[in-house]
Amino acid sequence: MIAWTVETFVATTLLMLLVLAIRKPVSRHFGPNIAYALWALPVLRLALPPLPESWRASAETPVAAASEVITYYMVDPVSVPEAAAASTTVPIEAAPFDWLPVIAAIWAVGALAFLAYHLIAHGRFCARLLRRAKIERTVAEGRVHVIETDAATGPLAFGIWRKYVAFPRDFSERYDPLERNLALAHELGHHLRGDLIANWIALVVLALHWFNPVAWRAFRAFRADQEMACDALVLSGRAPALRHAYGRAIVKSAHGGAVSAACHLHTVNELKGRLKMLAKHDRKSRTRITAGVTGAAVLTLAGLALTASGTQAAANLRADVGDAIGVDLQDPPAPPEAPEAPAAPAEAAAPADEAKAAKKIRIVTRDKDGKITITDDNDTSIVTRHKRLVIRDGKVVNGDELLADMTVVSSANCGAPKDGEVKIESKDGKHRKIVICMDRIEARSEAARARGMAARDAALARADASREAALARAEASRDAAIARGMASRDAALARAEASREAGEAARAIAMESRTIALASADLGKRHAMLGLKMARKSIETQTRLSPSQRAAALKEIDEAIREVQNAEKD
Repeated sequence: MIAWTVETFVATTLLMLLVLAIRKPVSRHFGPNIAYALWALPVLRLALPPLPESWRASAETPVAAASEVITYYMVDPVSVPEAAAASTTVPIEAAPFDWLPVIAAIWAVGALAFLAYHLIAHGRFCARLLRRAKIERTVAEGRVHVIETDAATGPLAFGIWRKYVAFPRDFSERYDPLERNLALAHELGHHLRGDLIANWIALVVLALHWFNPVAWRAFRAFRADQEMACDALVLSGRAPALRHAYGRAIVKSAHGGAVSAACHLHTVNELKGRLKMLAKHDRKSRTRITAGVTGAAVLTLAGLALTASGTQAAANLRADVGDAIGVDLQDPPAPPEAPEAPAAPAEAAAPADEAKAAKKIRIVTRDKDGKITITDDNDTSIVTRHKRLVIRDGKVVNGDELLADMTVVSSANCGAPKDGEVKIESKDGKHRKIVICMDRIEARSEAARARGMAARDAALARADASREAALARAEASRDAAIARGMASRDAALARAEASREAGEAARAIAMESRTIALASADLGKRHAMLGLKMARKSIETQTRLSPSQRAAALKEIDEAIREVQNAEKD
């Protein structure tokens, strides 16, 4: 299982790199749909089981089976009671620590956390879209619901079982009718092609490769190819003039991209590439599309065949990875079965002393993984004398002396703190004993907790004091503002009252002046009429004037009298 897992991760990573390298040339020559289909290759390899054993045997070159290295130890018998001999066990050195379970646990926790995060985040996102939706209608014969919601920054498609297309609330104001129709066609294309299911499959692959930077780059490239393939679907069979309107809709919908299971109309990351594709009106011939489909199928089959678990190439990949990380990734072989002992010919019973003095052969087998297997003929009357050997710098040293010099670590209560939390005791200048003082550690921890509580209480007190001071300042500012407002209002009222009184006085003066003026004018008219009449009488009695001169003067005076009379009427 370990070997297959490593081979699968390495193979899918290599296939992701292959698709990243060829996706743009394939899209340019055969269309974005073929480039989008290439991303099925890593997914199929991830789901590919190992080859059957019969296929492996036929594919591999027969080689001579490697013989196990068997070590024979001739040991002398030790005369001990049979009961003691039956209870004697053979000590075997402990194997080195196995890191593979730890690595596997870290990987599993990361993958599960990644999936759980995206499931919860996507659920909350969809709930927020639906909760803030204002307008809803159905399209595609009632299979897709179209909503307008404040939670959407641009057109997007979501939902697998119940399909939705979401638009922002200002969709009708920002987009003209042609742009709205093209944006709706784009999101319906995602539902039609099953892109939302493909997004969840890609998220599962990314969860399994959460530690792999190549997988993160591949996911974003996969989403970009998905959007360009959907663009090609929307524009196929439409007039070339619509490309400009479609490009405007894409630019208006551009926003920052994130790893998500929903299908947004566009993200800023791939805006340049999609606009370049819209600028090129290159219709692919049916022959070229057929060639692209055939090439993608051949590439898929070849990639799966060359990287399948059980092939020599996969074994080489596994070996290279194991050498790089320093861990043997080969699955441990099953323990070998003990060979059956040949039937010994019947012999005459030997004396008891001779039987105890007979030699005993015990077979000790060590495989390449370091596992030791011991087999004998089940005779427990003879046991083996073992002694552990310690080798340092190529020389055998006394293990008991090493154990005597080793440092012993223990825990205890040491009383009042004097020398810290750890006491070091020595014996004969060599043997050391380290005592961890648990009571001192607890005392220091309790003191630290007390200091923390005091600091927290002081901080709370300072916060309360600051809050009270702020409230007092706010109250004072409010009262001062109210006082200034009242004073301003009173001053304004006083000015208005003074202005009103001044206006009334001015109006009274004006009325009086007008009355005086009218009276003066009337008096002046009367004086003028009286003067004209007196002048007329004087002219009539003037003897020095000729008749013609008198007539002309009287005529002028009569005209003046008429003018004054007309003025009085006015």
